[in-house]
Amino acid sequence: MQLDGGNILPLSGDEFHDLMMPLEIGEPKNIAVAVSGGGDSMALALLLHQWCLNNHVKLHAVTVDHGLRKASKQEAKDVSKWLEKLNIHHEILSWIGEKPTSNIQDKARKARYDLISKWCKSKEIDHVFVAHHKDDQAETFLIRLFRGSGVDGLSAMEKVSRLPVEGYEKDAIKIYRPLLSIGKERLLKTLEEMGQTWVTDPSNENEAFTRIKIRKLLNDTQIEGLDRERLTATATKMSRVKSLLDQLTDHAESELVNYHPLGYAELSRNFSQNLHEEIALRLLSRLLKKVSGAKHPGRYQKLFTLFENLKQVDFSGQTLCGVIVYKNEKEQIIFVREAVSINDEKIITDKKQLLWDNRFIVNSKETSGKVIAFSNEMKATLFEQHPEVKGDIYKNFESHVLRDKLLQTLPIILTNDEKIILPNFLFADKNQIQVGVFSASFQH
Repeated sequence: MQLDGGNILPLSGDEFHDLMMPLEIGEPKNIAVAVSGGGDSMALALLLHQWCLNNHVKLHAVTVDHGLRKASKQEAKDVSKWLEKLNIHHEILSWIGEKPTSNIQDKARKARYDLISKWCKSKEIDHVFVAHHKDDQAETFLIRLFRGSGVDGLSAMEKVSRLPVEGYEKDAIKIYRPLLSIGKERLLKTLEEMGQTWVTDPSNENEAFTRIKIRKLLNDTQIEGLDRERLTATATKMSRVKSLLDQLTDHAESELVNYHPLGYAELSRNFSQNLHEEIALRLLSRLLKKVSGAKHPGRYQKLFTLFENLKQVDFSGQTLCGVIVYKNEKEQIIFVREAVSINDEKIITDKKQLLWDNRFIVNSKETSGKVIAFSNEMKATLFEQHPEVKGDIYKNFESHVLRDKLLQTLPIILTNDEKIILPNFLFADKNQIQVGVFSASFQH
């Protein structure tokens, strides 16, 4: 099936310049491009190379060798030779360790982004370009449709997004996708015009992978309307719907939710009466993600069950996604991180700022040690050493129920000499603090 009509033309430098304009990347000194060696990423690398020369930007290319095929190491070396001939700096990152035997493509994708993220941070690069194109959009739409995804899953990929790895906004590395409106055949034609070869991955013919089955379906189908143009257009429409729903959820969140610096949230008890069911569910999902630090709030059915349970007068509480949900004495709905779900222990590095439990940004300054949870054991030790501190901390809580659930979920620093240092937000009167403190803030 032809993607762009019978006469497929290569992508010109001027066209690529026009594709770069809406991305608004600013004036970076350095950018990176992820190059697998396939036709789409090689085309992006060469187009970016010319764009960078015209705009006085240094281009860095990076290839991840997943080690899933015997030929991958040599292919990565071939990419190096091709790019270095053009004076494009190139590095190979290897995925070390035991390889998965199931869900291979998704796990390889996560490993790839993790490696690229660490590499970019070491190079102080915060702009990464990837070669997702129109065919990818259509294939992803169908894959998610068959999996039963909702509006969010069926929305088109964004031209600009954050690198999908753990971290916080200050450290965010952005991904740029300038080729989303371009079909793969045009990219291959571009390489042919440039006289550049590329890697052909045999796994792209392996129908054991869902994406390859979808690709074959799109290539072979005779069903009118089941084509890449129609599917990408629908994905774009879904993006507009998602944007509207996000705005409505933003408004509901600002009106009905109160986030506390101690890391918990309070939701109006009558929230379900004032909201459309879809917005109510989205609001619950957002609360669970922010309070737990998780990327996903769990399966839809469990989220819907929580929504229904909260309508009950005798709701006695529920745990979901590492969050304890219950109603307080005022019938407000409280969301508190579940202590037993926390297993984060961060060693303090020279950076002196880190993200703990994916919820709190901790500034450790000159302290050496590790960031751990304020467990009941740590609390007993501290109160034994500094009994006067207990009253100062307990002043933060009107309810012992909330206090006993919450304190265990907060970060503390245990220094190398076993000294306990507390987050500053536990003390209302900073002049009365009698123990060591550090700065921390809840990210929501």
